[in-house]
Order: sequence, then structure tokens, then C-alpha cells
Amino acid sequence: MHCKALVQPPISIIPDLIPLIGRDVDIKIKHGAMGLLKNLAQAPANKVILGEAGIIEALSISKIWEKGSDLAEVVQISAIGVAKHLCNSNREFDSILLPRRHILN
Repeated sequence: MHCKALVQPPISIIPDLIPLIGRDVDIKIKHGAMGLLKNLAQAPANKVILGEAGIIEALSISKIWEKGSDLAEVVQISAIGVAKHLCNSNREFDSILLPRRHILN
């Protein structure tokens, strides 16, 4: 229940978390934010809200999966976990979580 309360309005901490996974953020802060996002993304009720907030796009913009970031393996693994939890849903949520323009060929 607490997990849902942290994501849903009026309390939602998501607008404050997104900047913490930015490209130039210290890796220790990014690690903590990714861990929290990974846990929040596990609750089915949070998937749509996190998807609509642009978490997948923010992960992509953060460049955490690029070759130069491989020193931050623990953070990369957390980022993969966040994306996996958000994309591991039923078809109803798929179009919200991963718009077609982000699907790689």
C-alpha cells in the first residue's frame, strides 16, 4: 500500500525522482533513485503512472545503458530491473509504457 501511495497523486514523488536519474547526477544518488524506482515499478497499480510519467524515456536519456556507463554495473542492473518491471504487464499497459517510437528495430 505504501508503494502505491508514493506514486499516486497527491503525494507522488515521481517528479522529484526523475531528475535524480539524469545523465550528470552522481552515481551514488542515481543508484539510490534506481533502487527506489525498481521497487515502485513492481506494484501493478504503479505501472501506468510510472509509464505516463516517462520513466522509460528518462532511463534512456540518462545514458545509463551506454558503453561508457559500464563502470556503473549495479546501477545498470537496477535500470534494467525498472524497465523490466514496467514492461512486464498486460497488453492494456504496453502502449502506454513503451510507445512505438521507442521500440528498437
